[in-house]
Amino acid sequence: MEERAVKAVERGLAWCGPIFVAGFICFWSVMGHNLPPPNMMGMTPDQLVSEYYGKYPSIGPGMIGAATFGLFYTIWSCLLASLMRDESGNYSVFTFLELAGGILTGWLLAFCPAMWAACSLLVHQVDPATIKMVHTFTWIIFDCTYMITTMQMVGLGLWTVLNKRQTMFPAWAGWASIAIGVAFVALVIMPFAADGPFAVGGLFNYWIIFMTWLFAFFSVYNFYVLKHVYRSPAEQARAAGRLQTA
Repeated sequence: MEERAVKAVERGLAWCGPIFVAGFICFWSVMGHNLPPPNMMGMTPDQLVSEYYGKYPSIGPGMIGAATFGLFYTIWSCLLASLMRDESGNYSVFTFLELAGGILTGWLLAFCPAMWAACSLLVHQVDPATIKMVHTFTWIIFDCTYMITTMQMVGLGLWTVLNKRQTMFPAWAGWASIAIGVAFVALVIMPFAADGPFAVGGLFNYWIIFMTWLFAFFSVYNFYVLKHVYRSPAEQARAAGRLQTA
């Protein structure tokens, strides 16, 4: 009974991945009007207020919703870490890199929307320059602390590629995770780019980076996590490389 309960919990936690994606797209992207986000580096404080926060009252509740759903990423990352064991059932440094990066990324996905929600709720009570300062400060945190997610993706990718006996994730997914994680370094250009591909809503720093992270990394790994937790215990152990195949 205990093993069946653990399996049921694992399966429930695996669905935190799709819940995170659906919730964040709905609240952060659509209600938060981040398709793409406003280019605050090329806007005056009055423009940011009149063309974004003052124009769209749904930003406040949208960002509060995003702050809630962002932490589903942390839950999913904890489940993923629990699956990253070697043939003896032990965890490696790659597991802890994935876990630490996932916890911090989830916190970032909650903290930053909460700050943007505050900007929306106080937009008519404080000076526009203050709104722009808080908005920009939060976006710099959101983008320029990229290393916490890179740490997760590189750790997970190395575990996938170097653990030759595991068949839970394909090697190509590991290489993709490493490549996308390293490409995040371009986000440090954002504070200095008022326009172009490296601006906050630019072709590379927004559409390519975030879309590949969401679909080429997160959705791919979530697919294989869901596939794994619906296997039998023996099949799970074999996929993770903890049993010899006959």
